[in-house]
Amino acid sequence: MGIKIGIDLGTTFSAVAMIDKQKGIPVIIPNSMGERITPSVIQFTEDGDIIVGAEAKEAFEAGESGCTSVFKRSMGKNDTYCTFYGKSYTAEDLSAILLKHLKEEAEKVTGQKVEEAVVTVPAYFYHKERQATINAAKKAGLKIRQIINEPTAAAMNYGVNHWRENARVLVYDLGGGTFDVTLVQMKKDGQMESLQTTGDHTLGGKDWDARICALLEARVASDTGVLTSEYPQVRQVISQMAESVKKQLTSRNTASARINLPGYGWYGTSVTLEEFDQSTTDLIQRTGALCENLLKGLGIGWQDITDILLVGGSTRMRQVSTYLKSVSGHTPLSQVNPDEAVALGAAIQVHLPLPEYSVLTMAPQEMENKKKTGFRLFSSKKPSEPSSKPSPQHPLPRTVGKETTLENALCMNHVDVVAHAMGIIAVNAEGTYYINKTIVPANQKIPVKCARAFHYYTSSTEENELEIYVLQGEKAPLECQIIGKYVVSGIHHDRAHNPTLIRIQYSYDVNGMVHVQARQEKDRFDLPIREEPVPDDMSKYGRPIDPSEMAPVMEPLSLVMAVDVSGSMSGKPIQDALDAMCHFVDQFDDYPGDVQIGIIAVSDRSKIVQNLTSDLKRCKSSIRSIRSCMTGVCNDGHPFDDISRMLSRCDSKNMAIVLADGVWSYQNRAIRAAKSCHQQGIDITGIGFGSADKQFLRDISSGDVKSMLVNQSELTKSFGKIAQEIGGGSGGKRGKAGSETQVDTWEAVDEC
Repeated sequence: MGIKIGIDLGTTFSAVAMIDKQKGIPVIIPNSMGERITPSVIQFTEDGDIIVGAEAKEAFEAGESGCTSVFKRSMGKNDTYCTFYGKSYTAEDLSAILLKHLKEEAEKVTGQKVEEAVVTVPAYFYHKERQATINAAKKAGLKIRQIINEPTAAAMNYGVNHWRENARVLVYDLGGGTFDVTLVQMKKDGQMESLQTTGDHTLGGKDWDARICALLEARVASDTGVLTSEYPQVRQVISQMAESVKKQLTSRNTASARINLPGYGWYGTSVTLEEFDQSTTDLIQRTGALCENLLKGLGIGWQDITDILLVGGSTRMRQVSTYLKSVSGHTPLSQVNPDEAVALGAAIQVHLPLPEYSVLTMAPQEMENKKKTGFRLFSSKKPSEPSSKPSPQHPLPRTVGKETTLENALCMNHVDVVAHAMGIIAVNAEGTYYINKTIVPANQKIPVKCARAFHYYTSSTEENELEIYVLQGEKAPLECQIIGKYVVSGIHHDRAHNPTLIRIQYSYDVNGMVHVQARQEKDRFDLPIREEPVPDDMSKYGRPIDPSEMAPVMEPLSLVMAVDVSGSMSGKPIQDALDAMCHFVDQFDDYPGDVQIGIIAVSDRSKIVQNLTSDLKRCKSSIRSIRSCMTGVCNDGHPFDDISRMLSRCDSKNMAIVLADGVWSYQNRAIRAAKSCHQQGIDITGIGFGSADKQFLRDISSGDVKSMLVNQSELTKSFGKIAQEIGGGSGGKRGKAGSETQVDTWEAVDEC
């Protein structure tokens, strides 16, 4: 029988927990040395051994070679974090080694195999860092059920034994390398909801250590003349000593430090709590600013929260509680162990069902407007007024008995949010510069999906592909995290339906990971999408757009114009028709693609006056050669067989325009031939004037093309409208798309 575990993968320390089924509560699994937390330090030895934990930390503090730590801050980066004995390691590789060690230690202590795990990450981790964490877990041999935010896990652990309906808990999570703050609301029957989260994954206890290092190095230089920059080993010792000084100051007002300096001997000094606090004032204020931004985003103030929960070992620094009390008026809670709360919460989550996808149906701007109204955006019921007291603390209800005890301990249900808005690089309405178009706003409940659709102009001669650059953040494109370049391929070209509708579905899964899916028209299968490396040079997306870049790239066009030359067209009617046709041809001088035009005269029979040609001057000359009654006086014939022969072998967009005057003699035969052209992908537009039959025009025209019945004087305008529609799209390889609209989503993406 196996176990399910929760893992707090920390910057400086990590912890593992599981549910004690007899007690029905989460408990820490100590490592084989009996320690409840494991230092996140690794040492590689020359003979190939890998040491993890306390022994590696001791070696690191002693300045031994092959040691590495604080690699969590570099998660998501593919570059080398360290190299030892000829082998390079990324932060993901190192995390995999640490996770494997934690898994094996848990199995050794419990005597059971680990079946499944939940691993925690900073709430402010982006897609790449989350993906790297999942990758590391898989390399470690872990079956990952979910990754969850560290503040979320801590709040769940707190809620198990201190549930208070309507309580609004600010989870202040300051770890060794990262900082997150999340506001959580406790509701009825174990329902817990994260309302908003923010943070900084490059701000943590190590930054406070660095200030102590700077203070000590400056004092050494001033008192002894020894420049530590010239002695890397001394700097290493001071770096490790800084952590000891910080820990001393959690319970004392003065901390001592003693260093053996080259050419000087032993040097002793001390650091006072006041000196430490003064040197780190800006750091604590950075955390406060993030808290203020979070509350401001919800439209509330410090008076509207009920509790502050401290998580992360660095919250043991006395300045944290002092500062938070001074700005909020609340004394932070001390009911949880800041080093263990995250792992304990993860152990609860590993047993809970995964939440179902919600569908984002509100436009991002509407979401933003609603945010300004405060809490009610996030809760169906208005929370109690700040002045009203939450219900008394009590554990979640439990009943007697082994199974029911566990069941009731796990009756919580938490809804989490994503810290970062998801957007795509798009072009502004004027086509002058690139923008970040928000698809999913920040602090949206997850998992969530939404879909957008747009008309895409395809090509029959090139592979149709669509590039999508996905962003995380709310600023301009180059100020956001560009998390991926997604290329949609396999878009099929249907000459009878151009442009085609492309539906793109964007998702945040339960892990806060981004997914992109695409479908064409009403297809029930996904188009292939490959993720390509983001180009090194993305500077173009920060500059004004070159007008030539926005010029449409049109696919080749083959067009046949057939004109009625029966007796009723004699005189001014035929002259007006020929003038309109020539004016129409002139508009293709600037057509951004290959075009060829053919001309047919039709009355009692059909005659090809001009085969398809790209010589527009020659085409107009052929039009001018047309005379009324040149193919007979009546309307016994039709042009559709000739249109079919002319266009059937053209690998292009194929169109025909038919000018009809009066009523044709054999309409049913003409309609059947026209529909045969439709089936070949030839778009036909019927233009009628005089006594033309409107229903006949509709029947010969393609389903997606409107027929037109116009006055003779409006012929040129009608041709102009057709020309505008032909030139109104763009297409080709990695083509451009029209404006987006919201459409229905489809089934959710697979979990990790």
